[in-house]
Amino acid sequence: MRSRLLRNQKLTMYGTTLPALQGKRIQMSDFKRQHPISIFVSFFGNLKQMIITLIVLFFFGSSQTRGPWFYFLVLGALLVFSFLSGFLHWLTFRYRLDEQELHIRQGLIFRKKRYIHQDRVQSIDLNAKLIQRMFNLVEVRIETAGGGDEPEFRIIALNKEEANDIRNELLYGKKKRETEAPDSDGNSVLSEEEIDEETVSKEPDYTWKLSTKRLITAALTSSGIGVAATFVAALFSQVQQFIPETWYETAIGFVVESSVLFILSFLILVLVIAWLIRIVSTVLKYGNFSIEKTGNDIVIARGLLERRQLTLNRRRITAVRLVQNVLRQPFGYTSVYVESAGGGTKDEDLSTILIPLCKETEVKAHLEKIVPDFAFERPLTGLPKKSMKRYMVRLTVPAVIAASAITYFFDYGAYSFAAIIVALLMGYWQYKDAGIGVNERFLWMRMRKFARTTVIVPKKRIQTVEVTSNPLQRLNQLTTLEVSILTSITGKTFSLRHLSKQQSMNYYMWYSYEHSTKYNEETKS
Repeated sequence: MRSRLLRNQKLTMYGTTLPALQGKRIQMSDFKRQHPISIFVSFFGNLKQMIITLIVLFFFGSSQTRGPWFYFLVLGALLVFSFLSGFLHWLTFRYRLDEQELHIRQGLIFRKKRYIHQDRVQSIDLNAKLIQRMFNLVEVRIETAGGGDEPEFRIIALNKEEANDIRNELLYGKKKRETEAPDSDGNSVLSEEEIDEETVSKEPDYTWKLSTKRLITAALTSSGIGVAATFVAALFSQVQQFIPETWYETAIGFVVESSVLFILSFLILVLVIAWLIRIVSTVLKYGNFSIEKTGNDIVIARGLLERRQLTLNRRRITAVRLVQNVLRQPFGYTSVYVESAGGGTKDEDLSTILIPLCKETEVKAHLEKIVPDFAFERPLTGLPKKSMKRYMVRLTVPAVIAASAITYFFDYGAYSFAAIIVALLMGYWQYKDAGIGVNERFLWMRMRKFARTTVIVPKKRIQTVEVTSNPLQRLNQLTTLEVSILTSITGKTFSLRHLSKQQSMNYYMWYSYEHSTKYNEETKS
């Protein structure tokens, strides 16, 4: 209380424009509830998860002993439970914004109190789903150091003014107060409005938008078709519940007697439908994508139905990843991700996408504007020839086992041996793409599973470097180099397989503080 009174006295000294702001601060210091529409946002969010569970039970569970009334009763119970859950969350959730700190109280039976200080904030994410945008509301998500897979805190329905108050206080509040140093007469050098204009509303240093042409290209070449194909195949597997039994038996008999060409056509149909689903989801996800960089703050906005705005601090980025899937690589396109202690999403493997799609030749220019420390040439040292066998054998052996099993159980299984050729080619492809390089401040590695990934890691951000080898690798004097960085409560590890023993030791010495000076002298000579 004493510190708050002192602050109020200090604000009074700074000029005539501050009483209104002082009153606003007092108002914000009271614990507040979210907008009542948060009840329905929680309702639909909970209902979405429960409906997914119900669909899984419907398609994959036994439905012969359960009539349609069972599912109607379950759906009704889910609706009631979801609404009550959303109402109780709105009723018991309160927040208060103070200087450099956010206080939260929540819970009906088990009550929790949280204090989120400005120094712990890694990123602030403003989202607006369709129902929130209808009422001009946003959701605030705050990531903190060690926050784990989920955001440390979120308010799901606030008006934009209050959301911006929270964002500006936790990102710029300390900086604003440091700028408020009084002159020799005891008056503030800058008014509160001028301080806001300098620290919060400054014109961006760099702006970039994803063009419509690039958005369509990103959608046409997006990955993740396998997940969508699995869902489509599951739907096809339950068709017999919706058509007469005689029709179903006739169709099955036709498929059994049909040629391999017909079966392949069916598989292609499933993949095409899955590809169309991925196209739509990519357009909705990355539509209206833009980047604004102001000082050290990077603001990423995206989304058509769900509008998302994420603010990252450039100094908290721990790595940059360049990802090229097999559809984009022939055309020279790549996606750029950043790793940071906060801001990642599950659908992006706890990373943050910086550029959804750009030419590989444009990456350096973009990085110079957004994260200039990462903008440099990256020559690669390839792997020894003896590691090629390890890459090829590692994929070929499972393919041989799978093809043998398919051939044994199915009439047309012999065709599956074509997968062995694919495995050999993929293994060779992985070997040719793999490489590693360092300079005094950075390490970078390139590896491939299906997509080709290049990881750029600052030396000061590396948590651990490990050199391991399994018994098969030791037969050829090969090793695996693992580099770990901090991205969440568990961190993230990047590994490059089948380096020579001497290569791994060289990079281990590069990281070792004991040997780093000696290593730099040797590489320069």
